[in-house]
Order: sequence, then structure tokens, then C-alpha cells
Amino acid sequence: MTDTITAIESLSTKLCPWLRPALERLEQARVAERLGHAWLIVGPESTGKLNLALVFAGRLLAASPQEPAELGPAEAIAAMHARHQPLDHHPDLHWVFPAEDKRTIAVEQIRDVSEALALKAFRGRAKVVVIEPADAMTTAAANALLKTLEEPAEDTYLLLLSHRPGRLPATIHSRCQRVNVTRPSPAALVPWLGRADPGEITQLRLVAGPSPLALARATLDDKTINNSELIDILEGISGDKTDPQSVADRWLKLDTELVLNWLTRTLHSAIRLRLAGGGSTPVTDPAEAALHNLWRHLTLKALFEQYRRTEMLLSQLGTGVNVELALKALLVGFQPDRGRP
Repeated sequence: MTDTITAIESLSTKLCPWLRPALERLEQARVAERLGHAWLIVGPESTGKLNLALVFAGRLLAASPQEPAELGPAEAIAAMHARHQPLDHHPDLHWVFPAEDKRTIAVEQIRDVSEALALKAFRGRAKVVVIEPADAMTTAAANALLKTLEEPAEDTYLLLLSHRPGRLPATIHSRCQRVNVTRPSPAALVPWLGRADPGEITQLRLVAGPSPLALARATLDDKTINNSELIDILEGISGDKTDPQSVADRWLKLDTELVLNWLTRTLHSAIRLRLAGGGSTPVTDPAEAALHNLWRHLTLKALFEQYRRTEMLLSQLGTGVNVELALKALLVGFQPDRGRP
């Protein structure tokens, strides 16, 4: 992404290739004049739901919509990273997301948008609201949004993004049409990521997870650590053979967000396996839960606490939190003398 192209321009005028079927569904409804005023765009994290919403918002707001070019991995990652920077955008686009240092969308934010929607469009066409993510709304915010959903202003469209739609009230679901965004297969991502070997994508998925934007980040990061190394590190800490401080220092030099996402998925797998087994029993499939046996010293409560702390640290990245101290404290929780009653 060049200095002359802003993040919102990239995300509004270019499209990740696997999003085209979802865009076509929205576009068909628009052209046929059957477009509902509220859409719930659902899909896993890091699949480009915001890219889809902004491209479609651009079509609703433009006098003559243009066909979007392909959004490449490097530009997509740069644009997503910078998307919330204070930049000018279309005056009839209202974009709602959690305020800095917050994890939820407040009722005041929804009320402000509702007041803006009561006014005429600045450019005489449509007004579009993008809520990212809708499942971050507080109960009061969701209730405030219901009033807008029930009595929408003319030529007003709401695009609600969610990777946890179960957290949204049924009253929100019932007033929205739904479009699903699915993850592309590893083979489909090979040309987009510029890789010749699908096996390389498969290996990256072990660390980055299956979502395409997470894989793009891992592909572009020449410091990405592989799955086996990460497991070895946690084995060392869990066996009291590795110093958590040295690991924290090393992870700070890597893509810390990527590593913490990997740790979140690993803990989730361990918790699921512990619950399914009815206890801390050995497993024979290391691919399913490689650290299951090493974490036998941790109670189920301790595993849940480690999961909670990892998710919290993920949400605090970039907010001024002392990541080094938080990482060390998190890793100490895997040592043998921790997590016992």
C-alpha cells in the first residue's frame, strides 16, 4: 500500500478474491431492488468481512459503482492494521467500532449514529452504517440499535459484521438478512499468497490458523516461528526447563499477536479435550493436543484462566500495556508449581 492510498481506500475499492461470491449475492439484491435495509455479515475472524462491507458500502454510496480490483495480501494486511486511524471518508458512511482501549461498542455510539441517520444524506444518495463487530455491542447498545432496525430512514443500510453471531440478540437476527463469508481452501489461497507449494500453506495454518488474513500475515513475516518450535518452547516451560523471561523476550521480537492467537487455539484444544475425556488422561494423537500430557499438572480452572489471560492480552496489544511483563506472567502460569488447588 503506497503512501497515496489510505487504508479505507484500499478496503473500499479492492476486494480479496474469496469474497466475490458474497459480494455478488449483495449486488444481485441491489440490482433487483430487493436489498433489505439491514444485513448481518457472518464469518470467522480474519476472513475479510470488513473488506466486503466497505466495498459494498462504496457501491451503495457511489453514483456509478466500479468493479473492485483484487486486494493483495500485503496491501490487505497494511490496510487492516491502519483501518482505525483517523482519516476522512465518505460523509454518508458511518463506521462504528470499539473506542480505543475498549472492547465493547457503547450505547452512546449507537445513539450518535441514529441521530446522524435522521438527517438527509450529504450527497443525496444512500446512508450506510458499518458496525465492526456487531457482537461487541453492549446490551444497551443493541437495544438502541433495534429502534433503527425497526424504523429505518429512507435509503439507509446497516451492515453488521460478526464472527460470534450467537452473542447477538434474537431480535437483531430477526431484523437482518444474512450473508456468510467462508474461509477459502489452502489450495485456493496458493496463488493469492504467491506460494507454489500448498504444503507450505498447510504448515503455516498450524501456527497462524485457517483464516486467510492471518495466513497472509504469517507469510509476509520472515520471523514467523513454526508450530514445532512453539510446542517445544511450551514443553520447556511446562517441564520447568525453560525460563519464561527468555521466552517472553523472544516472543516480543516475533509477531506477538500471531503467537498469542496460536496459544489461544492451543489452550482451547486442550480444554476441549480435557472436558471430553472427563479428566486429564493421556492422548495418543499429538496433532490433536500435543501439550495435553504436559499440562496434566494444571487444573481445568487453571487452563481456563490461562485462556482468559491470553485473550485479554491479545485485546490489550497496542494499548500501552507492558507486553513483556504480561507475557512473562502468562508463561509463568504454565510452570509445574502453578495451577494447583
